[in-house]
Amino acid sequence: MESRSACVFAKQRDGQEAPLFEGGNPLPFFWLMLLSEDDIRHYSKKIKQAAHTRTIPDDTSIALDKLKALTRATGRRSYIEKYYTSCLPLFDEWIHFLQISDFADMKIYVDLYKVSTCYTNLDDFEESLQRAITGFDQDRQAWYENTIAGTCGHEARNKNKRRFVDFSPSYRDKNKKDIYGHFDQRIHLGKTMSPRKRMMLTVLVLTAITLLIIGIIALLYWMK
Repeated sequence: MESRSACVFAKQRDGQEAPLFEGGNPLPFFWLMLLSEDDIRHYSKKIKQAAHTRTIPDDTSIALDKLKALTRATGRRSYIEKYYTSCLPLFDEWIHFLQISDFADMKIYVDLYKVSTCYTNLDDFEESLQRAITGFDQDRQAWYENTIAGTCGHEARNKNKRRFVDFSPSYRDKNKKDIYGHFDQRIHLGKTMSPRKRMMLTVLVLTAITLLIIGIIALLYWMK
């Protein structure tokens, strides 16, 4: 498989592994909603055994029964509805997309191995995952980034004809917000500036032009 921090992928009817979503650290919290305590426990045991022998597991993913995982995530929907209401349409579209995607063996694969290597102590990695799903199930609010990277992850490049970016209006809208400035922390294209900011920008531009002209004159004088 391609090099990536973490991913959700499917095994398709042609035998190929098709990455659907990519993420990093911290992990997209929609992914965590697919997991059970046993999933985390078994996965942690596998990567701890590999770390002990200083090897990489032959299979670095968690294989989730598709129907059970989607049912589990849907059962945690109320958590998003309560604490991340604006993410609810994206979550619903993400779940629906996974429902209709081609999983030949009816399993969703979640590969978190590279993120686990960011932890010097794998117990901390396991605890962070367990803490997340405990929060979902016991209604304990945690802070998650309200971005594409923090929710469903970015759509991975694959040869699928069905694309999440085409399927999900919420994904397209949130992706634009991430690019042009999430929560107004970056400059929006076409955003109206206040008179004070416009004046300051004008002064900076004029100062830069003046310094450039002085530099050119000095250079011409020096070359004579």
